[in-house]
Amino acid sequence: MREGLVNYVIGIDIGGTHFRVGLFDQDGGRLLVSEDATLRSGGRDWMLQQVRERSRVLTERADYTVKACGVSFGGPVDLGRQQVSSIHAPGWASFPLAKWVRENLNLECCLDNDANAGGLGEYRYGAGRGSHSMVYVTVSTGIGSGLICDGKIFRGKDNLAGEIGHIPVSDSGGVCSCGGRGCLETFCSGTAIARRGQDWASRRPEQVSRIVELSGGRAGKITAKSVIQAAAEGNMAASQILRESARWLARALLIIIRVVNPDRIVLGGGVAQAGGVLLDPVREFLEELGSPSIGYTTEIVLSELGIYSPLYGAAAMALDLIGAAPAGADS
Repeated sequence: MREGLVNYVIGIDIGGTHFRVGLFDQDGGRLLVSEDATLRSGGRDWMLQQVRERSRVLTERADYTVKACGVSFGGPVDLGRQQVSSIHAPGWASFPLAKWVRENLNLECCLDNDANAGGLGEYRYGAGRGSHSMVYVTVSTGIGSGLICDGKIFRGKDNLAGEIGHIPVSDSGGVCSCGGRGCLETFCSGTAIARRGQDWASRRPEQVSRIVELSGGRAGKITAKSVIQAAAEGNMAASQILRESARWLARALLIIIRVVNPDRIVLGGGVAQAGGVLLDPVREFLEELGSPSIGYTTEIVLSELGIYSPLYGAAAMALDLIGAAPAGADS
């Protein structure tokens, strides 16, 4: 049993192919996490059942009292109604997720998208610590960002700030899921990296044989993960594919640097787990584009919390909901 007056909260991170449930103390210490990496065939209802069961295991323990819950969702949310807005996640459109948590877990709840949650998590507990302004850029299946200024999420008039993935960066790009053309997401998201790898396999199969091997021997199953793994092994084609994505990402980051001028940009999400094979060319292209030459000093760093950034952010949201300041927070 833990002694002293300590607040405990639940953080929940729901993505397209995973969910994570974590128990946290008020200092952001992750005490226990239950997770599942597959959606399986049950869809939304199966996932909610699993979230409910695993959350209850954490909330019904006798040696502490859980005060609140924060939820990160991998897609657009309606902050006012505290419900899911995404039309691309089957079964989730207009689902009142915060209300569901209150009714099923008997906890006060707040909901936000994974980019904002990830940004708050990194700002409080990860690579953003010590900065006044920070932009978290998540590069996964899609691309998004969370803008943090003086400890608060900047949301914009319509609560839609941070949609960096839908900045048009080219007139010649393909049609994006948002309906626009040439969005950043079509050039350097995980989906775009996989598509570029498959294109290489159809035109230059001998150069991507290792990528195909890492994809189970099927060129049509090439993923961003297999491209990243091959690049880490030194495969030249995979490295070139990532460099192309890094070039487009650097252009978008330069826009952020020149418009927002944050202390730090933190790269997170599944693709950012590539580490130096992505970060190094991003920094190289930023230098070529002229960012340092006119006095900008924004740091570009990798996430410290990795895939857990949104989960930590969800916990931070719950702590804010009950007014529990994290350790070291300014009074």
